[in-house]
Amino acid sequence: MNEPTSGYLWGDLASHGKTLYHFGEYISSTFCNDKDAVTEVNAQEGPMSGETKTCVPKEIKPGGVIPAVWGGGVNKWPWAIPLLARNVATKPELVGHFAEEHADFNLKVPDQIRAEVFLRHLKVWVADRKAGKDTMPDFVMLRFPDDHTAGTRPGGPSPKSSVADNDLAIGRAVDAISHSAYWDDTAFFILEDDAQNGADHVDAHRSMALIVSKYSPKTADGGAFVDSRFYTTVSMVRTMEMALGLPPMNNNDAFSSAMGSMFTGPGDQAPFVADYANRDNGLIYTANKKTAVGAKESMKMDFRHADRADAQKLNVILWKDAMGDRPVPMLLTVKRKKAKKDDDD
Repeated sequence: MNEPTSGYLWGDLASHGKTLYHFGEYISSTFCNDKDAVTEVNAQEGPMSGETKTCVPKEIKPGGVIPAVWGGGVNKWPWAIPLLARNVATKPELVGHFAEEHADFNLKVPDQIRAEVFLRHLKVWVADRKAGKDTMPDFVMLRFPDDHTAGTRPGGPSPKSSVADNDLAIGRAVDAISHSAYWDDTAFFILEDDAQNGADHVDAHRSMALIVSKYSPKTADGGAFVDSRFYTTVSMVRTMEMALGLPPMNNNDAFSSAMGSMFTGPGDQAPFVADYANRDNGLIYTANKKTAVGAKESMKMDFRHADRADAQKLNVILWKDAMGDRPVPMLLTVKRKKAKKDDDD
């Protein structure tokens, strides 16, 4: 029931001869500290695709060596980072078209590591293009999940560190593309997960959406252009389809408004430079203390996969962590009754 009959965007890409590559989206990772991972050999060599890799060690302790496929160096985070044992694609179109070393959702894997994986692949694509062969896929799905946060679970990343980590990872990816030859013909479409939760002062369904390219328009004073017209996530899908020369998959995207206004600039958008302030000041390395507000409640939540934690309870914890004693908005505390539906609904 959850599978769209018209398929997914990557199926549309594959059926029309477009190349694609995924970093962590619709990829299922098994980690070395999971119950179904076995332990025997050195996991520093990197994960295997489709088969469970035996793991020794199971994780990278603080100060331990980070594998080369994850950027190398040492673990500067105050928590142990789990190593990958297995990575498999969960959709047939993605088999052989995903980064085997890119962790899916585990929130103890910093998004800086995921950024390093992407940048390592980008380096190869840039070198190939310089040599006269463009090997970068037409469509790249890049997943940085850590801004979901793991609440205020003691010893894990604090909400502020998770969000800062996520922001920097995105900034580094944009920085790298915009300083490469791919800046001429590449656009970023950036969305957050879970627009249905985390109500702001207007509506719970609002979510940020960013489109970044050399052709992004600017305001009169050179600032970022804001389009306040009504769009949905499907509008972004339709705009990506149009940019790639793909037909719509169904009536939803066929009749959705495209975000063409975001490509009306003269094509002189300067390269972006990532802001490393929250790395340099140590924020991305900050762990929750045992006394953190909501610590006990966070310990009871399931953060192994996206959307398993109770969103309403988590939102209240995140509000209190960020806003202190300020009253929690009513939208975050109203108890919603579960509607009873007939089998035919």
